[in-house]
Amino acid sequence: MAITDKIYIKNHRQIASQLETSIPKGAFSGATLDILFQGDGLAKLDDATRDRVLEFAEDFLDCDCEGNPHCGHPEEKFVEYLLELRAQGLGPDAIVDVMGDDYMLYAYPGDVLSFLDDSVRTLEAVEALADVDGNPSMADRARGMRRDLVR
Repeated sequence: MAITDKIYIKNHRQIASQLETSIPKGAFSGATLDILFQGDGLAKLDDATRDRVLEFAEDFLDCDCEGNPHCGHPEEKFVEYLLELRAQGLGPDAIVDVMGDDYMLYAYPGDVLSFLDDSVRTLEAVEALADVDGNPSMADRARGMRRDLVR
């Protein structure tokens, strides 16, 4: 299961009440994206919530794909965001706090830790394969990215 399947809307009940409809808790759920960004969904939200939702849209849903927001790019951008937070030295608890402050989202710190561990293992595999394939620049790049995640 992808990490983006484990990212949830903070204050889910309050937002559902403002929208006057039930919505899934998953931030990247297709139904959630459709409800929030089609029709008058945003207009029903209070100012603070609307600002966070718009920031989320600007940072992750800004894509020219025909299938946007269901094209997969929002999830890719969010994964990059999580990896950047880790590269800045934040641990799982701090990452959860920052994404809550930035976008009114939450995740369980254990899920974030598992994602980060999987990312390190993937980079180790890329590094090893690049070494075997005789691609030292890719191996060095993967090694550097892995070091950023494990510090």
